[in-house]
Amino acid sequence: MFETQSRQKDAAVICAFNDGYLGDSTFSPSGEQVAGTIKTLNDLFCTTFAVNQADTKAGVPGILYGRYQGDNYAGGNPWILLTSALGQLLYSAAAEIETTNGAALTAEARSLWADVLGWSSAADLEASSLAEAIAGAGDGVLTRVYNHVKAGGFHLTEQLDRTSGEPMAAKDLTWSYATTLKAMHARKKYFAAVTARE
Repeated sequence: MFETQSRQKDAAVICAFNDGYLGDSTFSPSGEQVAGTIKTLNDLFCTTFAVNQADTKAGVPGILYGRYQGDNYAGGNPWILLTSALGQLLYSAAAEIETTNGAALTAEARSLWADVLGWSSAADLEASSLAEAIAGAGDGVLTRVYNHVKAGGFHLTEQLDRTSGEPMAAKDLTWSYATTLKAMHARKKYFAAVTARE
């Protein structure tokens, strides 16, 4: 008889949403599967990392993501590359909503995005206002990373300590830079979509 392992929550799916989206309606950035996944991972990492709780209490927006539930590599910490990948996904969702005026937003997706944003409802909200709020969440994510790397000259390490937020592990990790730059590019695309609609 084979034993099955319990299902783990894994933030690698955020990268899959970013890099695997083909421009069709399957797992679109603004869709309910993406919003539901972000909500689930937010709940996990808000409670997993003391640094997230301390930053929120101090008024620093955003959230830091780790690799997966139960990760214990180097103590199991937030990773810059996954946190920045979340930022990219949020900007992509905002751009999609802005570009399409929310045409593909289902009631379930709106409800899940409201949960992600900590709102009671987004049912009656204009699409552009929802897009703006989601892009603001992306800004929060990058702000939280910025807050922890600025003292070190903005060098992007592999991880941030789960308690203090101090940069640690691999120094100047290329993948951390790549995902952060991709998030910044996605942010630019969101603002281009806003300008195009004005």
